[in-house]
Parts: sequence; structure tokens; C-alpha cells
Amino acid sequence: MRHLRTLLAVTVAMTFLLGVSVALRPVELQPTATPHCKEAVLTAAAGTVSSSSCDGALASRVAGLLDSSVREVADILDISWAQRVAVVVPATDSELVALVGPAFADMAGVAIRDGSGQRVVLNRVRAAALSDLELGVLLRHEITHVATRDLTSDSAPLWLVEGFADWVAFHGTGLSLRQAAPLLRSDVSALPTDFGGSGRDLAYQQAYSIMVYLESRLGERGVVDFFLRYASMSAVDARAVDVAGWREFLRTTIG
Repeated sequence: MRHLRTLLAVTVAMTFLLGVSVALRPVELQPTATPHCKEAVLTAAAGTVSSSSCDGALASRVAGLLDSSVREVADILDISWAQRVAVVVPATDSELVALVGPAFADMAGVAIRDGSGQRVVLNRVRAAALSDLELGVLLRHEITHVATRDLTSDSAPLWLVEGFADWVAFHGTGLSLRQAAPLLRSDVSALPTDFGGSGRDLAYQQAYSIMVYLESRLGERGVVDFFLRYASMSAVDARAVDVAGWREFLRTTIG
């Protein structure tokens, strides 16, 4: 699970904000055409997986997880959204960069919004290395961004946006907080902000732990309501998250 957490923190960073930057830079992929690889599209009830035929194994795994991933996200959110997702697995690095930009090309998965609508773009090398459990977590994280994008302000706090996506993604996995967030320590004094620097891995795990803490106080539906209440704002009421209570929760939960 440390492997998964490294991939999530390093390769899923800033996926929500990328929806803004890519929307301003619409670039369409050209169909893949090489002597050995052809464009291929797999269809599931909840969406499509577009890839190169040379990445058929990964595409099949994604297609096999897509329906359950969308259903699990929809069951938790209980909001109105299309409940369909287009997943793209670019066949080459240049195609990947064309979709997500060079700054995000090393990420395992990125949720974007461009001229073709909302899509989840997977880095075929990084995504292929994930187990089915890890790939499911990645898909649910990105699908949560897709499902909530129109309800979320571009300036919403990242700890809220990314913590909530992780909370949905890990829901039902049976993993403890320590297993899902191995870098966590209980000596927290403020909400995480370093999602782009050296503390990024820890910031993601802290953000996730805030949602787990809120669930202990508010219940599952309460976490969803909390997110929906503040996601459209540029800040969360400072009184809404009791940092001292969060710290004590961590001390009790992880020691």
C-alpha cells in the first residue's frame, strides 16, 4: 500500500486544477496509427476506454473495473451527474503530453476537462504497474473529480478537494487509516497546504485523514454534505474543522 500511496500522492497531484488549465488549452488526440498498434475502444455500461491495441491488457483491466468504480462513487455521492466516464490511455508520450501537458505527464491518472468534455487520462506505464486494488482506487479518485467538477469552485481548498476524492476512493477497501496513509503522524497543527512541494505526499495523506476524522463525527453522509457545502467556496469556515480534535483523533487512531 505504500506503493499505491506514493503513486497517488506523486502522480495524482493537482488533478482537479488541471481541469482548468487543460480547458484553456484544448488539444485533440489524433488516432493512433503505427505498424503494430491500432486505435481501440472498449465499451462498458458506465463509459468507454480508448487506447492503443498494444495496451489491450491495461484497457481490459480498466474496462472491467469501470462499471463498479462508477457505481461505487455514485452510491457514495448521491448527487445528480452523468454516471458515465470516458477513460483514455494514450499510446505514446507525445499523445499523453498533448492531453495533459508536460508538467503532468508523469502522473498515473489525471482528470481533465477539454473540448471533448471530461475525461480520465491514464499514463499507461504507471497505471499498468498497479494492482487491481490500486487501479480501482486510482479510478475512483479520478471519477470523483469528474462527478463533482461542476459543483466545485476552481479556488476550493485542495485539502478538501483531494482529501474528499481520496476518501471516496478508499471507501470500502477495508484498509485502515495507517495502511492507507503510512506517512501520517499525530502532531498536526494546521490544515495541509503543501500540495506542490516536498511535503506533497504527507499533505495528501493528511487531507484524507481529515475526511476520515469528519466521518467519525458526522457519519458518511455528513462527509458528503460537508464537501458539497464548502466545495463551491474558496475557503472552509475555520470553525468547521477542529484541528485539536483532528489531532486527538490521529493520536487515538494511529498513535
